[in-house]
Amino acid sequence: MPFARELPRRRRLALAVVTGLALLLTSAGFAPVARSAEWIVLCTGYTPCASAGYSNAGYSTNSSTSYWRQSTGHNCTNYVAYRLVKNGMPNERPASLSGNAYNWGPAFPDLTDDKPVVGSVAWWDTSYSSTGHVAYVEKVISPSEILVSEDNWGGDFRWRRVTRTGGRWPQGFIHLRDQATPVSDPKAYRLLPAPARVMDTRYGIGVPAGKLPGGVDASLQVAGRAGVPSSGVGAVVLNVTSFGHSTPGWVTAYASGAALPDVRSASYFGSYYSNHQVVSRVGADGRIKLRPSSTVGLVVDVVGWLPTTSWLTTTAPTRIVDTRSGLGAPTGKVASGGRIDVTVAGRGGIPSTGAVAAVLSVTAPKPAASGWVAAWAAGTTRPGVADLQVTGGSSSTGLVTSLIGSTGKVSLYTTTTTDLTVDVVGWVPVGSDVTVLRPTRVLDTRSSGIVAGGTSVRAPVRGVAGVPSAGVVGALVSITTVGSTGSGALIAYPAGTTRPGAGTTHFMKGQLVTTMAVLPLADDGGVRVHSSATSHVIVDVHGYVRG
Repeated sequence: MPFARELPRRRRLALAVVTGLALLLTSAGFAPVARSAEWIVLCTGYTPCASAGYSNAGYSTNSSTSYWRQSTGHNCTNYVAYRLVKNGMPNERPASLSGNAYNWGPAFPDLTDDKPVVGSVAWWDTSYSSTGHVAYVEKVISPSEILVSEDNWGGDFRWRRVTRTGGRWPQGFIHLRDQATPVSDPKAYRLLPAPARVMDTRYGIGVPAGKLPGGVDASLQVAGRAGVPSSGVGAVVLNVTSFGHSTPGWVTAYASGAALPDVRSASYFGSYYSNHQVVSRVGADGRIKLRPSSTVGLVVDVVGWLPTTSWLTTTAPTRIVDTRSGLGAPTGKVASGGRIDVTVAGRGGIPSTGAVAAVLSVTAPKPAASGWVAAWAAGTTRPGVADLQVTGGSSSTGLVTSLIGSTGKVSLYTTTTTDLTVDVVGWVPVGSDVTVLRPTRVLDTRSSGIVAGGTSVRAPVRGVAGVPSAGVVGALVSITTVGSTGSGALIAYPAGTTRPGAGTTHFMKGQLVTTMAVLPLADDGGVRVHSSATSHVIVDVHGYVRG
């Protein structure tokens, strides 16, 4: 009987030895033996895995091709590079990438975190093996359990289950070409891949050629054009450029069929181009109306659109503050260095509860001197970021998206004595696909070196300043030019993509200009800013769009 009890124990020991040996052979070529809880192999080999329903995505017939100049055949880096190329990345090895798998994480520091996403690269450094290892994340069961597919130098293709408690959790996940779930939320904000021109009075695009006369509406079809669908559109986000005016003035954008609101969407002055980001509701006929106060030329580019049931709710433009008349604030100019706290919750179409941020059009009518205005959640510390640059003696208008304080208020601060008007154009509810953040500076070339004319500079966005490393398709940023040696334009666009022709902002020599922009983010996860004239560039992140 003692022998009978001992036999099962020996069998268990033998089974453990055989299992350990099999795992060692399976992992040969890239890693030491791992703990049993980690090595949950689902299948091994192209054919057996395919028979079991575990795909190699066609690598079995393409493994003789080198991807990103990696060694062909059974090789973890070539397999993962193949999957990324198959997902849409170019078959050109990123400049930052060199060497073995352990180099992958350090090569992409801004894109590496501890959050697994389908399509991300699971990465291990030399603590795993002398050459490191990479695998492709196939499924995320939970933040602590994933399924990966991999091919191994000197080994074979396989799928396995990886757990955080198993002892071999990846050192990080590299988000080069995440395969996020396609936008299916009917309330999600849709960004266009690049600004699309729908109006240019110089060439008769969208409206007859010729400057728009003051006090007359220009009716512009936006639904069904430039990537905007023909139906289901509640509002559009525009980049409006004004030029060729002899008299300072402003433009009001509003939905076709609605009454003309007494608000300003964009201001223009001086003799050069002015750029503004504008949100406008769309009429039932798919049109918006643009009314300038004086004769002016306009260029309008669509950068995105909002469904009729969008999370980011647009309102008919409604004025809630005018210090000239005492509306919503004390009567009289706000002194230089002064602040006013504006109640936005329950006003201008913003509900009294459930709104986390307000979308506002802020105007400084003829300030005493040049300076800037900042907006932020009342009751919190003012961020060191400008939302609106103003020029002495000229009216300046800018689109501002600000968090709302716990008391339902937004604070406004000015560095120059000026009146202020505030118009509500929308609001962001809890749970929206648009997340508004406390503004954070991510680039300031005054400390890194001026941008030469005709060159570009990159600002990181995804994975910094409170923006997640994955699941983000766009960013709310402000772009500022300062200290330019000549007149020119800045063009902001997703890093790693072709530069569009539409300017984000225009400036004159030495002029300080800040423009808000909503930009899509590509694989690089950053924003690239091109300057046509030598200038310093500042980029501040104000929020992001999930997708």
